[in-house]
Amino acid sequence: MGLAQVRFAKPYDYAPVWAVAGPRISERPRVWSGLTDMDVLVDALHARAVAELEREEELSPWRWDEPSVGEMVALADDLSALGVDVLMAVAQNRCRAVEAERGTKAEYFGSDQGDFVVVQGLGRLIKVSSKPLSGWGASVRAEEGTVWQRLDLGALLFGEPFVVPGVEPGRVDRAKLAAVVADLARLPRTATAEDRIQDLPAQRSQAAGPPTRSVAVEGAARELARMGFADVVPDDTCSRLESETFHIEWWNRSKAMGLGDVQRLYGVAAVAGRRLLVLSESSATKPACAFADRARAFVFTVDPGNHRPHACNDLAREVVLDRSSWAPARGMLDR
Repeated sequence: MGLAQVRFAKPYDYAPVWAVAGPRISERPRVWSGLTDMDVLVDALHARAVAELEREEELSPWRWDEPSVGEMVALADDLSALGVDVLMAVAQNRCRAVEAERGTKAEYFGSDQGDFVVVQGLGRLIKVSSKPLSGWGASVRAEEGTVWQRLDLGALLFGEPFVVPGVEPGRVDRAKLAAVVADLARLPRTATAEDRIQDLPAQRSQAAGPPTRSVAVEGAARELARMGFADVVPDDTCSRLESETFHIEWWNRSKAMGLGDVQRLYGVAAVAGRRLLVLSESSATKPACAFADRARAFVFTVDPGNHRPHACNDLAREVVLDRSSWAPARGMLDR
């Protein structure tokens, strides 16, 4: 066994990372951020060596390539105890070896993905995450797929549909969450937010309103439904979006949204007793986005080509569904 600083081959020519190697090449690659403290790396190598010599399972948190037992590591331990195949747990160490289209690479997971675990289901991957602004969430993806689909974690935990992505941390009991995820891992299929899209109104005829407007409204509604905004739907004429939870503003001015603009819209939403959701055809300034995060408001720009909402502020960025083809690395011989 050994500890080495390595660089993954091109086309994944990233900065060097630390790797705990051996004793068997069939084991999954164990990588740590290149900025990891040396004491942590030595402890990780020691824990791996002890487990091998004593023929025991590696202890937590080292088995998850994490330096301490935080909430996500504890969830991974709970899931493992329930017989679930936990593939990855990410919290303080944001670097992992993953399988991509062109071989194994080191992947750095940004803060917008939060802390998360990935488990193996029946022909699919299930990801449970905890993010600083949006809270707990869950999504599922076919093993060979590229698009994650949102699960209604609120409905799974409390038996009632949620209309906003994410569950507040204080409402989630870790043992119950682990039991729910363990059940999901044994099912061939689970209802996702994608299923709700079938209930959205069909696109209206051109006579119902300007064609470009109706297409944009319907496209935005479908993408928001995929993210978990369950009660955001087009009105009868498909000319605007409606919601009982959000005050929805479609910002169609050419200038970027400024701090004063978002503050004014937030005030309008607050008077109505609703949260703010903005769809903008232009960008938003950094102060505007920072205020939106503090106000728990979602700000998206809308792509004029495919009408897909793109996140402006950090809160919106946390609920956008990941589109990626990576999978946790299983081992250098598992090809």
